[in-house]
Amino acid sequence: MRSPASVLATALLVSSASAFAPLSAQVSAPARSSSTSSSTTSIAADVSAGEMAKSIGIPLLFGGGLIPAAIIANKSMVGTLMKKRPEKPDLSKINKETNLDPTFGQADYVESSGATGKNLPGSGLLFAPEPIPLSDIIAIVGRMDGNVASVADWGNLPSTKLPKVSQTNPPMWLPRATFKANIRKAKFQGWPLDDKGRPVGGEELKAAEEARISKSGALIGDSALDAVFDTWAWGAAIATPDKVGTQLRSWRPDGQSFNQLGFTTAAVSGRALVGIAALSFVVIQVTAYGTLFIAPALRVFANVDIGFGQMGECDPTLCTKLF
Repeated sequence: MRSPASVLATALLVSSASAFAPLSAQVSAPARSSSTSSSTTSIAADVSAGEMAKSIGIPLLFGGGLIPAAIIANKSMVGTLMKKRPEKPDLSKINKETNLDPTFGQADYVESSGATGKNLPGSGLLFAPEPIPLSDIIAIVGRMDGNVASVADWGNLPSTKLPKVSQTNPPMWLPRATFKANIRKAKFQGWPLDDKGRPVGGEELKAAEEARISKSGALIGDSALDAVFDTWAWGAAIATPDKVGTQLRSWRPDGQSFNQLGFTTAAVSGRALVGIAALSFVVIQVTAYGTLFIAPALRVFANVDIGFGQMGECDPTLCTKLF
């Protein structure tokens, strides 16, 4: 196939030759007029085919590599939003020694703890995969005394033992699975109280659930543990002592009181940040693929111009501009 440039040059030459030919030659050659018309139609078709090939080839050349990476990223994003169950990876010896979350994949995902009573008010805004019983939240909060040390042994986390890190101020990164394992092993210190000194959730819930959740190794749902972790991690895979301390001071300032509303607000805010990040990622993808693929295809094949750059040529006589 001839290139668009050579096709256009041929068209100009034919046009110029016809314009400067003697009048007698033009009048005495009706058959050639038909031939010229056919040639011009063929040239126009070649130009259109060349423009179409350019509109398809360039985006595929420069944007085609984005598609596999985008598929992987979108799967990961959906997994984060839906809180998919953690897999139990078959870690090699080296990975076990270097993994910053040595407890990852060791515990089965707990969908339900068998709790009775009402769910955490406002938990619907967390879009958790399972209901979050208020008694599960109480089981977690009752194992924290308002001090960051009740959440983890920060000085002995794997991140503090990484090579070439500061010995006086090492990174203290608490992974999500390690937090869950720590809470499940911790001792229940007592049913938390609200700002009026009454048991959170009411006396009836305390009477029904305290014996169960105060046992060593009590069953606690993963959705409840994720909700607590997200108050300070905001969707991240790790937490740091400064973020944990800030949150504990706001809704668990000591070993007795629990600000339930403050906790729910923090959990929803942390979850909302994940949603905003996901929405931003979708908008970026729409812009990128609209510019590289969708808009050029609509211009070339449907004569519709929706904006998103200049790539692809729309027929001037038929083009419909939407933006």
